[in-house]
Amino acid sequence: MADIDVGALRSKIELTLHTYHATRTWWGRDVESGKPQIIGMRQFLALVGRIQQNAAKDDPYSDDWMLRIDAKLHDVKNILDPMYAKSEALLASVPEELSIAENISQKPFRTGVYPGGQQGWQGIHQLIRYDRIVRNILLAQHIAMIVRSDAHEALRISANAIRGLCSAPQRYPGLSGATRDDFAAANARARDAVAKYGELAPDVLSGIRRSPYAPPLRQRDGVADRNTHEDPDADNLEQLIDQATKPEPVAGGGLLGADEV
Repeated sequence: MADIDVGALRSKIELTLHTYHATRTWWGRDVESGKPQIIGMRQFLALVGRIQQNAAKDDPYSDDWMLRIDAKLHDVKNILDPMYAKSEALLASVPEELSIAENISQKPFRTGVYPGGQQGWQGIHQLIRYDRIVRNILLAQHIAMIVRSDAHEALRISANAIRGLCSAPQRYPGLSGATRDDFAAANARARDAVAKYGELAPDVLSGIRRSPYAPPLRQRDGVADRNTHEDPDADNLEQLIDQATKPEPVAGGGLLGADEV
């Protein structure tokens, strides 16, 4: 059989946001602003990428954090999905005599994305859903399909949900320094990890309960590591972390603000 020399698959992926609300959520707010820090989606992507990398090192505490992120993603989805459905229903009820084009920015925000793992992609999906909710609600308010107070409440609930998701991994302490082998041996590294980070649920510690997005666990007893594949996003994680430290751009630039449509 002839040798087949095929290169690795790569795809350039770009995120487009049309509203000031979603773009501000992407950037967050740095402490250099003189105001309390707000973790944005770019920092969320860097943090969950790091958590997944550490889970691949058989750190059970990172596995526990992946489960926490899964739970937060589930909660946020349960808030944004019904809100999006309601906003779509509002626009669907517009009389057919009115022809209204899609509400998009004349100068949208575009950026490359490097999520570092599937939980990062799930976060991006929720940010896009939030952007669409804002677009729909602002348009519905503009054409008098919803009163201002109801529009503001819908935007407030949606904003709190997506910001809560971004801040979910903020307290992640980093690599614990202990693996499941350390816990099996009950050695000093395992004892130190418990002293610093607390006890883990037995099913998490054993690896029975893990995130569906968690990397494969290593084999024990000197058997080769099963985690032989590489995450295609892992090479870009450091680039994302660098991007997450860039300063916030000047607000405006044609993006839809709270009183723009």
